[in-house]
Amino acid sequence: MIKLVFLLDSRESLKQSDEVELELFNIIFDKEFQEDHLFVKEEQIVLDAFYLEDSLEPFLKNDEVMRLLKKDGSKALPITLQDEEIISTKKLPSVDAFSKIFDMGIAVQYSDEE
Repeated sequence: MIKLVFLLDSRESLKQSDEVELELFNIIFDKEFQEDHLFVKEEQIVLDAFYLEDSLEPFLKNDEVMRLLKKDGSKALPITLQDEEIISTKKLPSVDAFSKIFDMGIAVQYSDEE
């Protein structure tokens, strides 16, 4: 089982994330992606996203997260946990990080159009 927890500042600040990383973030929350991953890898994905603007409680559950927040404040966000261990701070996981997490290659195509 892959268990990821995303601790985020706000929905508005999430929109300011890197375009590719934000797209991957949205894709992994898609039920079809999760079902396909379960079918291919035989591994369930469990995801949670918590926003500081909604409640402080989920942020208080992890001592390392609290230490980071006391040190850097909301600038430490977003924070990503995998199995209660911090794997990313200050931004969403990269394409390479998501590839490692899901044990599969992820290709990104960029358009020449602006």
